[in-house]
Amino acid sequence: MSNLSKSLIDGLVDELEPVKTIKPTAGLLVAGGLTLTAMAAVATALGVRNDLAMGMADEMFFLRSGILLMLGLATAFAAVNLARPGVGNLNRGWIWALATASLFPITAVIMSLINTPPVEALRPTQGMLCLAVSMISALGIGSGLTMWLRQGAPTSPERAGWLVGIASGALGAAAYNIYCPFNDIYYIGLWFTLPVLASAIIGRLVVPKLIRW
Repeated sequence: MSNLSKSLIDGLVDELEPVKTIKPTAGLLVAGGLTLTAMAAVATALGVRNDLAMGMADEMFFLRSGILLMLGLATAFAAVNLARPGVGNLNRGWIWALATASLFPITAVIMSLINTPPVEALRPTQGMLCLAVSMISALGIGSGLTMWLRQGAPTSPERAGWLVGIASGALGAAAYNIYCPFNDIYYIGLWFTLPVLASAIIGRLVVPKLIRW
């Protein structure tokens, strides 16, 4: 090896710096922290459900909360793991969480085919509030997750976009859920599905452009 080549190699080696390993748990903490912040903001601005405030929340509240949080955290976990390409196995738990969450809109559709729900059951005015607040919360959560992913090296930006979108939509809806006083399946199947679906589409269109490397 010539002295020139050796000198060039030594110069490149001297410029190398150790890279801090990115930890998926940090990404989950970001998602969790932003979700709690969104919940606190909803509680401050709108209040909480009356039955929840009295410590006697309806069973549907806990079921809806559990499914939204399960879907949000499962997809967030899959998304943050994409920041470390080639490390670990591909996470597919979020698919089962999504299948479970889809029972709400599927049940609502089946019941609608059997007995068309009145407009009052859909509550358009309150539903638009649900959609707006859920999407605002999802924007904050999704922005935080996207900024965190930019620290890593996702090899599938498109998949990351879907996952970030679904996660932020579900967690944003979970934040609004502490205020939402309605428990009927028609309302839940429509107005708690729309923010997840809309956020997923926005995530797929926007996030890949921001994290591509």
